[in-house]
Amino acid sequence: MADGTYVVYVCFNYICKDIETPVPALSQCYVITDSEGNLKIDGGAVENTEISAYTDKLKSDEDVKELTAKVQKANDDAQANDPALAAFLAGLGEETNTSTQAGEGATLTVTEDCNVRAAADGEAEIIGGYSAGTEVTKTGEEGEWIQIDYEGETGYIHNSLLE
Repeated sequence: MADGTYVVYVCFNYICKDIETPVPALSQCYVITDSEGNLKIDGGAVENTEISAYTDKLKSDEDVKELTAKVQKANDDAQANDPALAAFLAGLGEETNTSTQAGEGATLTVTEDCNVRAAADGEAEIIGGYSAGTEVTKTGEEGEWIQIDYEGETGYIHNSLLE
């Protein structure tokens, strides 16, 4: 490693939405010293094969293994003591967007003020809009866009704005 560079292990807790128990976590960062003497995390270090090889090698160091095991145990204990947390973490990565799971003809609710577009594209012409709380009927789906009828025209709302 070059002078002024460091591999730092950061222990922290993060909070999941609607879950009270904090989740213990561990992150590895590659820190560099810039030309002004400031320490900065180098997010691009993972793309450097030499740095990646070095940080991978560190994972076999005894102190890193101990730290990893300590944080993993704390994480496991948190999940064992909070079934809601365990269920939430087990469900990460699963599709939770109800708008894409709903069939045609389903009534969906707009979650925040949004535009209605003429095509399933964020750059498409805006033909109107809805306020949060407005109910719409799903008539189709195209990628991440839900097709609706907007004042007699076919319109599209991004699925993240509907539930």
